[in-house]
Amino acid sequence: MSMRVSKRVLLIAAVLVVALALNAAAYKKVKVFMPQTPEIDLGDATTIAVLDFNPSSPSAKEAGKFIADKMIEHLLDEERGIRKIEGGLFRKDTEAITMIEGLSTKCYKVIERSRLESVLAEQEMSDIGLVDDAQAAQIGQLLGVDIMLYGEVSDSRQDKRTTETRTYKKQKVKVGCIVREVSVTASIRIVDTRSGEIIGTKRLTQTAKDKKCEGDNGDLKNDGVMAGNCAANLAWNFTNLINPWYAAGEFELDKIKIKEHKDKAKEAAESAEDLELDKAYAIYKNLFDSDPYNPKFLYNMGVLYEVTGSFELAKEMYDGAAMLKDERKYKEAADRIANRVRLVPFYANRGMEIVPHDFEAAAADESLLADKVTVKGASGDRIEVYVEAAEGSGVAAKVPGGVQFEVIEEQGDWFKIKLLGGKEGFIHKDKVKK
Repeated sequence: MSMRVSKRVLLIAAVLVVALALNAAAYKKVKVFMPQTPEIDLGDATTIAVLDFNPSSPSAKEAGKFIADKMIEHLLDEERGIRKIEGGLFRKDTEAITMIEGLSTKCYKVIERSRLESVLAEQEMSDIGLVDDAQAAQIGQLLGVDIMLYGEVSDSRQDKRTTETRTYKKQKVKVGCIVREVSVTASIRIVDTRSGEIIGTKRLTQTAKDKKCEGDNGDLKNDGVMAGNCAANLAWNFTNLINPWYAAGEFELDKIKIKEHKDKAKEAAESAEDLELDKAYAIYKNLFDSDPYNPKFLYNMGVLYEVTGSFELAKEMYDGAAMLKDERKYKEAADRIANRVRLVPFYANRGMEIVPHDFEAAAADESLLADKVTVKGASGDRIEVYVEAAEGSGVAAKVPGGVQFEVIEEQGDWFKIKLLGGKEGFIHKDKVKK
């Protein structure tokens, strides 16, 4: 074999490997927003006050107030994190959605800033953020709150001059640049005012950079705006320590390749991707009953349980799949769901209960398992459905294109379908698609 042919074969092989990998990675996924578990469970605490973060310099004072205000805003948000995402993870036509009922991310009563400032004034404390641990606990007791959040913040802002090489008209030239870097560092303390105990601390840093070189359009970003963005990220992450939030997630289903199950499993996966979860579960459950030692069915049912909040049942499915097959994906799912299970008592302490979806009712609905066909054509078309499996038998109905019907049975080249009003009729296979 010549060197040229050999290289061509290797190139074709590489392309095939990449194509197969992309195909494998492109299987059906359930995409929804899922509640995330906070790092610290505040137990039976129900009320919170947030102090301004104590600034280490005058330039950080605004950031200290901003972090506190943003944390209060986050704590009062009932669906924190749920938003519409254009493209990327979610399809452009997919609205932000969660399939879990009964939850809110507004888990605490937050003391109004005006009341907090009034108490501080009574204590002759002129600055809302200048308190120590003992004072924080005392203020919390005066306010009648369970938890006090406060901390310190510092920032640094600097412009550095540098040079870099660029190509202009095929010539390499050195140009002068200014690199602006802004960092905001903050630490938070979480105090239980009832006991005076510090139950959590965290120190985080957020950094933002911008660059402008000779010949570039526009100006460097304002350092105050950059500091504000850094402070906003810190506020989000500090709130996540104690309060749930929603994050966009995707759950890839296992592809079923067994010939006798492949078509039905594909229908289930497509239904799950379209968030028709009852139909997907009904099909997977039916397949599982016929092949109960297939870990892929267990895993896919686990996904449906997880995205609807039935975390304990999801754990059973994932554990079962991992027991039947030593696969990393199954073990990761089992670990992930163990963390989600912690949300159940967290919400129970706050009078909220995750409402599990009743998939068993779906599994008992035979219509969800029935084959369906879609009439070819446009909505303005009218396709004839006959009384019997023959064109001369009389017309039972004229149906528009694009409409889906449940199949009762197949008779040769005809489908017997369910029509509106409890009627039945026959349509030729050439007029429909599965």
